[in-house]
Amino acid sequence: MKTLLTLLLLFTLITTQAQKFSGKIEEHDKGEMDIVLTMFGFDKLVKIGTLNASGDFEIDLSANPAENLSKEDYDTFISRLSYGFQYGCGNPDDFPEGEPKIACDAGFIALWANDTWSGTLFPVTDEKLRLWMEDDGYNDAVESSFYKILLVTEDVDLQKKCNNFDYYNDQDVEMEVEFDLKLKKGLNLVEYQLESVYETDPNIRAAFPIKVKMTNAGEQPQIIWMAKYFW
Repeated sequence: MKTLLTLLLLFTLITTQAQKFSGKIEEHDKGEMDIVLTMFGFDKLVKIGTLNASGDFEIDLSANPAENLSKEDYDTFISRLSYGFQYGCGNPDDFPEGEPKIACDAGFIALWANDTWSGTLFPVTDEKLRLWMEDDGYNDAVESSFYKILLVTEDVDLQKKCNNFDYYNDQDVEMEVEFDLKLKKGLNLVEYQLESVYETDPNIRAAFPIKVKMTNAGEQPQIIWMAKYFW
């Protein structure tokens, strides 16, 4: 299936509830699509919204899909909180091994049509990050934000600073990681702020973040939604 890439930019309009989002994707011509999460597999899609044929969309994160999981599925998909984030701490003591299983990274936000994953939504504050999110080895990170959805099975108050390391040109490069989060039970939109980027030789590796802060998305995040369609 040949990939057709269409970059669709819009600033998201936020409703009175912080977990509900609505807006319009300009030039959308793929018909109506469901907006889903595939974190429990393709046979247990979590629908969070609808993209209309006109390009108008709504996303609602107020539900808690973990409530509908069987014990077997819970044990399979729900893991430690530290595993729910794209960036973590280098010292295992920052998230002890005995940490309970309470979280699941929702992964990509999928566009679903005709019983097929037909595209992906990328929420960012700079369109350059879309390419980096798809392939961070060849595309440079920039100082801006991207957003991911995280499911937690209980309320979480997490304030922590720590260090980790990335690898470049035969040496370890230190990375600063900060968590400043108050998560509610259920689905949460988490902002990943790339506050500093390590410039590299592009023949070796693309630029990568060395200072990352994770926060709640807030009441009015200035999100640019970018869509990549697969047909």
